[in-house]
Amino acid sequence: MSDKEEIINGLIDIPQREVGLLMEAGYLFMELGAPKKASEIFQGVASLVPHNEVPLIALGHLAFAQGRFDQALKHNEEALKRNPESSLAKAHKGESLMFLGKHEEAMAILNEVLSEDENGVSHGFVKALIDAFNDGAFAE
Repeated sequence: MSDKEEIINGLIDIPQREVGLLMEAGYLFMELGAPKKASEIFQGVASLVPHNEVPLIALGHLAFAQGRFDQALKHNEEALKRNPESSLAKAHKGESLMFLGKHEEAMAILNEVLSEDENGVSHGFVKALIDAFNDGAFAE
């Protein structure tokens, strides 16, 4: 492993470790039931690294956890504007669409992620969503 720390270039150059710690703090506040603080942190990180989709995906997670599926969808769509190839953003967009009852659109995106990301981080999550849909979990 290199002694040189990776720097993320954004609004200001910031060590990747620092960005990770900020994201962890946001998720911790989310888990502690402090969504406003979590949102402020995720929005701050999104501003610090305007080319990175991950903070917007985190904002989507926060909205989703609050049952605000429309807002979660918007955050994931914004994440995809930053990185159109992000299988994680696509997977969470599909999840939001599924919970909004837009099953056909959701399945198209989820199947796209499966075909593009066979062994990636999103694969198991997407497979579980598709299996749940096929088992009737999202029946209207």
